[in-house]
Amino acid sequence: MKHRVFLIATALCAAVFTLNTTGCSREEATESAIDSKAEKAKLLQQMFDKEIEDARIHLVGKVTDMNNRELEDVTLKLEFNRPKDFGLKSEHLRETRTINGSFAIEKNHYTSVSILFQKAGYRTEDITFYASEAANTPKSAIQENCHIKLREIGTLAELVEGHAHLEYDEERQLLTVFDLSEIADGKLNRKELKLGEAIPFKKYLRLDFERDSQREIILQEHGKYKKLLPKTFCLHFVSSDPDDGLIPADTTGPDKMDITWLTQAPEGEYAAKEFEFLYKEGMKIQCFFYIKCGKYYGKGLISEIDASDNTKYKNGLLFVKLYINKKQNDLNLNSD
Repeated sequence: MKHRVFLIATALCAAVFTLNTTGCSREEATESAIDSKAEKAKLLQQMFDKEIEDARIHLVGKVTDMNNRELEDVTLKLEFNRPKDFGLKSEHLRETRTINGSFAIEKNHYTSVSILFQKAGYRTEDITFYASEAANTPKSAIQENCHIKLREIGTLAELVEGHAHLEYDEERQLLTVFDLSEIADGKLNRKELKLGEAIPFKKYLRLDFERDSQREIILQEHGKYKKLLPKTFCLHFVSSDPDDGLIPADTTGPDKMDITWLTQAPEGEYAAKEFEFLYKEGMKIQCFFYIKCGKYYGKGLISEIDASDNTKYKNGLLFVKLYINKKQNDLNLNSD
């Protein structure tokens, strides 16, 4: 709403000033500008007041587990929100309720409500509903059949966690890899190497790119300024074990996907040793996957991809997070 008020204010200011200054002396124009400023402020205040006056929150729904069984003793922490001073500040009203299965939330003159749905043994859901959204849509503060599902936490796995920027940089002659050869010792190590030197690790993840028959990186023009950047990024899992590999995770279910949704490693064939990403400048990436490394199962996330324009030197990076179960042959990947 703040942006809308600002744009309307700008338009009104320009229109009123133009109308009141055409054909006037400088003194008359100054007086008109003062009058128009007061009039503009009055109009804006009226619009702002009406926005708050018309705002309504009406949420009726239920909280269940993932099998649609209603849950009892659920805590709702509510924060009703509305802007003030033309959106430059905010007012908040906080409440806490305990419900058994169903809930009804009613509040006038607030533009949104943020709710924490909490129950012992279940993952907390944090959702904000907006009065400006169309009624009975997922983010709307006007809903008659709002259905919140909480996931049971279950048994958490003991995981080895690690993260690394996998870099390929010809200018600095730098290659960074994710060393997986010491998982048995509870270690996931980021190692920096000189580009082109032999990699001493038995198992590791590294970044590479699509290359032509001469092993040259294939470049592609990007954006308005036609920057030459790598066409395709490749995450490589280097291992001589034919049973090692990667499996992309199914992310078709949840609206807000995160690593906690990957709770059980699949038992299928981990045949793939690489993922490819067709690069676009400024792209955002969130790629979830499972990994099998020897007798250890894990899960991972690629959450950043980047390259910079350099006609002489090629470069790029991927940011990778890994979570590996410390126990051999254990498929449990449940994490908090």
